[in-house]
Parts: sequence; C-alpha cells; structure tokens
Amino acid sequence: MPENIRIAVMADIHSNFEAFKTCVGETEKRDIRDYIFLGDYLGDMACPQKTLRMIRCLKEKYNCVFIRGNKEEYWINHRKNKDEKWELGNSGSGMLCYNYENLSNEDIYFFEEMPISQTLKYEGYPEFTVCHGSPFKVNQSMRSDRDYIDELTATLPTKLTICGHSHCREDYIRNNNRVVNPGSVGLPLGCGKAAAQFMILNGHGGLWEPEFLSLPYDIEKTVSEMDEEKLYLKAPCWYKITKHMLMTGENLYIAVINKAKELYFKDTGVTIWKDFPEEYWERALGECGI
Repeated sequence: MPENIRIAVMADIHSNFEAFKTCVGETEKRDIRDYIFLGDYLGDMACPQKTLRMIRCLKEKYNCVFIRGNKEEYWINHRKNKDEKWELGNSGSGMLCYNYENLSNEDIYFFEEMPISQTLKYEGYPEFTVCHGSPFKVNQSMRSDRDYIDELTATLPTKLTICGHSHCREDYIRNNNRVVNPGSVGLPLGCGKAAAQFMILNGHGGLWEPEFLSLPYDIEKTVSEMDEEKLYLKAPCWYKITKHMLMTGENLYIAVINKAKELYFKDTGVTIWKDFPEEYWERALGECGI
C-alpha cells in the first residue's frame, strides 16, 4: 500500500498577499511539505515583491512545482518586445506596468524557467497533469461550460488534470478524464467576498482526491495596501473593478472591457481590445453599476 500524500495546490494569487499568507498559514498548520503553484502569482493588487518573497521562501523550505500563467507570459513577452507601450495611469495597462516595474531580471528568469504544463508522478499513484490554462495553451480556459470543452478533454494527456486561470472552483469528468480547478487564492469567483481558495490534493490508497478550502482573510488590509500604493492612480478603473470584486465576489472585468469597447467603437468606428481613453473606462464602469 503506497504511503499517504498531501499536496497544497494554489492558483491565481494575483499579488493578494493577505490571502496568500492565510492559505500558507493553513498548510503549515497541517504540516504540508509539498506544493503545486498554477501560475498568475502577481497581477491586480499591491504586493508583487512581498508575494514573490513568500514564494521563494516556500521554494527553499518545501518541495514546490511552479507552472507559468498568462500573467507571467505578459511580462516575459514585454521584456522581449521593446515597442509594446504600457503606461501608469492607464486602466488598460497600468497594472501590467506597475508589476513590471517591480520585477527584477531574476524574477523574469524565474518565470521563464516555469513550464506551461507538467506531468507529475508520485510513487504508488497515477500520474496527473498540472497547468494554468490548459496543457496546450497558457490562456485557454478549461471551464466546464466552454463550447470546446468536450473536444479539449478528449485530448488530455492524463486521466487527471489540475488547472487554474478561470478563478472558478470545479471538479468534473468529461471523456472519462477528470478536471479539477482549486479556485483562486487572490480573486476567487462564486464564493462571495473575503474568501481565499486553494485545495489539498490527498493521496490515499493509490487514489487522488481533492479537498477544497475557502478561508476568510483580512480583505480590508488588502484594499488598504492597494490604496497605500496609489493603485487608484496607476490604473484607475482597473483598481475600482478589482476592489469591487474583492468586496462582492462579482467579476465585472470582461463586462467593463466589452462595454468600453462598444462605447469606443460607437464614437470612433475603431475596434481595439482594452487601451481605451480613460473616459470610456469611466463610462463603462457607470453602465456596469460600479
């Protein structure tokens, strides 16, 4: 009989240091010594370097697997693309710029070393795949409601795949393949405010079974740190959307981007992704109820 195993699995921290610290505190109380991180370590809140320091501390103390997320891809590619324009004060690129300015070359090298997916094998247990989006694309969602999910799950390399990216906790089976998403540490969806999500992958008797956790944390401190860093100036409307999501659990990122895109096209006839003038972000926020 193989020995029991417990692995902490965390995805989508997005620089929410208070949420991350709470999750790590729980794993250390349980004396867990194996970790899998599924990418998007930084992103929308105020503590990129504090978050990375804790990650490196865990890397030194425990057995850690690191997967690259789409956020890490953004900063890797930005360093290569000198013509890409990010600006503080711009709601479309301000947070990307803020994080990039807080990254060292060593941080970028750390991200570059991370694979976008990996197959893991523990003695006595079936192998499984870990990824951020899907095993094939770093930004491909594996949410069960995607119209391509049946085709995608038919091509998965192992019977169990653990992913992040969507911020939605899920556990489902398609094409006899199981897909598990632990939710998001920093910006979870579908659980209301002030809950940090992660999971413990329990191995017992040769079988894997997830244990999902949702933990309250000091959300007021998270918002206070955002204010201390003046994120309301660095990415004004993005700050408001993030704060709204933290306080309510309601994700309006896509709704606001699409509304701003619609308003901009109506006025100019030009279609762009999200680098709209700030007035369109503000109008979109109002029409989306923020």
